[in-house]
Amino acid sequence: MLLNKDNADGLKKALESLSTQEGVELCSDFDVLVMDGWSTDLSEEVVKGFAGRFECIKFIRQRFPGGVGQARIEVVRHALDAGYDLVIWGDSENIYGRTYVSEILKCINSMGECDICSGSTHVRDGLWGKLFYWYHAYHHLFKSVSKRHAPGNNKAVRPEVYKTYIYPATSRSDDFFFSLSTRNDVMFCHCKDALLTTTLPTSFRGVLAWQRSRVRGLVEGSLLLGKRFPPDFPPWFLFMISPFILTILYLARSVGPAHVFSIISEALTTAFMVGVIYMVLKLELLARERFSGYRPLQGLLGFIGMYLHAMFTTYYSLKYFMELRGHVDELRSRDAEVKKYFGFLNNPD
Repeated sequence: MLLNKDNADGLKKALESLSTQEGVELCSDFDVLVMDGWSTDLSEEVVKGFAGRFECIKFIRQRFPGGVGQARIEVVRHALDAGYDLVIWGDSENIYGRTYVSEILKCINSMGECDICSGSTHVRDGLWGKLFYWYHAYHHLFKSVSKRHAPGNNKAVRPEVYKTYIYPATSRSDDFFFSLSTRNDVMFCHCKDALLTTTLPTSFRGVLAWQRSRVRGLVEGSLLLGKRFPPDFPPWFLFMISPFILTILYLARSVGPAHVFSIISEALTTAFMVGVIYMVLKLELLARERFSGYRPLQGLLGFIGMYLHAMFTTYYSLKYFMELRGHVDELRSRDAEVKKYFGFLNNPD
């Protein structure tokens, strides 16, 4: 399954990479569904061109436009009705390695109780990729993450999972809340040999649009759950303000008990610097392994990107909370409408 909106060029590359898979055969071993968010470019024509050669490649405009969550719910309904054994989630920004499908099938079928399997992500070069490459490789940066979450654009899921858990009908970040909802009832695994390459926005305007939609989805999901802010808001907020806290503590030494503030300030500053060095080194190693245009000191750029990410998360979380807090009933109504239409109303969020 490929999610797509106004990315005809990327969609063509994604379909080309899927049509030349080794170890499996398109239309014999797997089908491709392109779930389109009402694109205005040539995306449909691209799919028609491939469908002329491979009849199992389908193009569907999502029934409820305006959100990735709605698209995922529709895809799940299609997969359950068609009786598929597995749903492999992808994106038109991806280019799949020659053995991606065969490797992810091998992994999930050989790992016993594995319900959801994440693949191995590489990020293409680019100006903004140098700052945000870690975002798509977060489950590689922190290995523990892959035990509780799989990226929405790079995972395989057994359809039986969706009989108990389903995505929220949010505009974005639906896979984040889906992973949270599964708690400890679902087994996640990781397949290091299922390789794909993805990309990030190539302009500042694109970065802003991505961050806006990402955080808006997080706020929508949080409000649906009765929470004020996304679960990851506190750590990003604390990370953003940490330099200011350290500065205030340093300046406070001149107006309070010098030895007390000095000890606190020095201890926190030391802890912060150790944390920074540790994270920069981890990001450096991640870039060497996962970033196609790696250059020395890439980890430092990645850390700067993390700080920018914290700023965006803080600002847009506050912005959309103020905008959407009076529209919770509308969000819940939309969520219920989509789930009812596709037969998932009784599933837990």
